[in-house]
Order: sequence, then structure tokens, then C-alpha cells
Amino acid sequence: MKTINLTKSVRLSRPFSLALPARNALALMRTVLTSFFILVSLSSPAHAATDNDPFENVNRVTYKFNQVLDGVVVKPLARTYRNLTPGAVRKGIRNFFGNLDDVRTIFNEVLQLKLGRAASDIGRVAINSTLGLGGLVEVARPVFNLEKHNEDFGQTLASWNVKSGPYLVIPFFGPSTLRDSGGLILDSQIHPIPNIEHTETRNTLLASDVIVFREAILEFDELVFGDEYLFVREWYLQHREYLNNDGSVEIASLAFE
Repeated sequence: MKTINLTKSVRLSRPFSLALPARNALALMRTVLTSFFILVSLSSPAHAATDNDPFENVNRVTYKFNQVLDGVVVKPLARTYRNLTPGAVRKGIRNFFGNLDDVRTIFNEVLQLKLGRAASDIGRVAINSTLGLGGLVEVARPVFNLEKHNEDFGQTLASWNVKSGPYLVIPFFGPSTLRDSGGLILDSQIHPIPNIEHTETRNTLLASDVIVFREAILEFDELVFGDEYLFVREWYLQHREYLNNDGSVEIASLAFE
């Protein structure tokens, strides 16, 4: 038996619908989600599906589609980016996008009434955006002891006791649940990048964000074994539970024969 603990904070739900004007991107997101939910509602549950994955047949097809897209487009770009970009530069770029992600986190912390953490993260953004040269350098944590947090609207809904609903694999977006998918559109409207007016700048940043994110999790591919679909599903559900409880629960290791 092979066992691995998957508490590493890697978000696999970042969307791949990128180089589009903001309105068109949101329209595409709504169309994809609506079409997917219609398809799911018309499908018959897989005979071997679990209670939290009643649409496994559809999900597996979508998972394969996303894997092909990743293998043909996203992953090769991520590898090229890694090979051509020095590590220190990649770290700075990750910090830059992480600083922008903190804006979404702050909004959701306020909705969850985590006001102390929201104030701390406002300080993080202010410090890293100024002393950290636009977020390229992480100053807030090592100098001011302001830890980074991660909140999204899916976690906000969980804090409001909204049930997670069935597990879903959404085209272009990846693993999710009914609850988490509901937060995708709102989070995209809160995030600074989709709201940039200059189309070329916005699209460049959106595409770069996905490539940078994919490069950061290239090693994750080596951890996957056995039935990839089941592995990713169990990892995602456990990791989201971990985030929803602010790390206060023990994440069980995944064991596969």
C-alpha cells in the first residue's frame, strides 16, 4: 500500500478561461457552468458512484477533456516558462499574483466576519504593494509577521453552513463542488485582474496567472498514482474541508492499493 499526506496548499480550481474581455469571460463562465449543470441534471448517476459524486460518469469525461487541454496547451507552456525563467524571477512573479489574490481573500474574510484577519491582510497588501515593489517581494510576512491567508467565496458559503453538494469536474475549471462552483463567478468579479479596463493588459495577466500557477504545481503530477480521477477527487474534497475549517481538522492520508 502506498500512502501520501496531501495537506499541501495547492489550489486546483483556478479557471483556464483566460484571454477574453472581462464581460465575455464572465459570460463564458456562466455559459460553461449552466451547460455543465444541464448536462449533469440530464445524466444518470454512475452505478459505482459514491454519495458525494453521483455524476461520476459525466465528471470522468470532463476530467479527461481537461487533462487533454492541460497536456496540449497549459502544461507545455508551464514547462517552457520554468526552463526559461530563473527561480528568483519566478518567485517574484508568484508573489505578485499572490498579492492580487489577497484582495479576494480580504473581501471573503469580511463576509465571514474574520475582521482581525481582514485587517491583517489589508496590511499585507499595503506593505507588499509598496515596500514589496508591487507585490514582487514578500515583505509583510518576514518583516512584519503578517501571515498569508486564503479565502474564497466557496469557503464563505461553507461558513454560512451552505452544504457542499455533489462533487463536480467543470470544463476548463477542474475539480469543484456545487457550492464551490457558485463562488467562481463572484470571486472572478472581485479579483483585480478581470476588472482591468485595458484589454491587452488584462488578457496578458490572466494568461500569465494560469501559466505561473501551473508551473508551481508541476511536481503535483508526480504525486498522482492509481486512478487519477479518484486521487484528485479525494485530494480536492479533503483539502477543501481543511480550508473550510481554517486548518483546524486533521487531513487523513490517502491510501491506495
